[in-house]
Amino acid sequence: MCDCSELPFFPKYETINLQSHPEIRVTHFEPKFSQSHYNYQNVSVSSNACTLIAILMASYCRHERIIINKPDEPVNPRLIYLLAYSILDGNKIHEELKAKGTLDNFNLTVPEAMKYAGYRAEGLTEWKSMIYMESLFQSLYGNIKSNLSEWCKSNKSKSNPDLYIILIADNRSVLFILQKDTVTLVDSHQHSDSKGALLAVGLREKFNILCLWFAHIVNKCYKCDPGLYELSFLYFKSKEYKQR
Repeated sequence: MCDCSELPFFPKYETINLQSHPEIRVTHFEPKFSQSHYNYQNVSVSSNACTLIAILMASYCRHERIIINKPDEPVNPRLIYLLAYSILDGNKIHEELKAKGTLDNFNLTVPEAMKYAGYRAEGLTEWKSMIYMESLFQSLYGNIKSNLSEWCKSNKSKSNPDLYIILIADNRSVLFILQKDTVTLVDSHQHSDSKGALLAVGLREKFNILCLWFAHIVNKCYKCDPGLYELSFLYFKSKEYKQR
């Protein structure tokens, strides 16, 4: 992770359970804790590092063997630290790539982000990637569900307890972390003048509600219902893995 031992600051946050769906726990961070604002210089800069941040967050959670708390439990502070390091490292890598003139497009694909993450994403493997020309609001969960059914039938799922899904829509990447009991949405973008990045956690059986809620957030914050999006499903290759 980041070579710096101290973070710029540990973010303030508010955790709520959705009024209409209390089985979903959402943690909203202060606006300066988002990919375009969180840095050691305390300046606001445009950031296109969200795919890198998603890759790093998946990797750091895996390597730290993080078990994400259920929605009726407090958010794990270590998860917040890992998101902070993912933002710092992702932006640093992205800035270095831009300075070298390496990038043809500032918005990285998942394979590009895995490549440039280097040793930090060691073992991370893309199982499959699909592009959908459908309404995000109407189709997101259905398309995830069909791929999950295929994943659960594969031999790979038997030795890999966690699955990571990167959703790219409207040039923004977010991460879903699927563990035994929970599904967690990690979104490093700012969502309003008063809200920065967010974490949202639900039980696996409430994945459909989380998808609908996220699609609503996209529409509310960015005034769009993307009709084109990509889903990348990733796991870590390993001989054996046990959660602590």
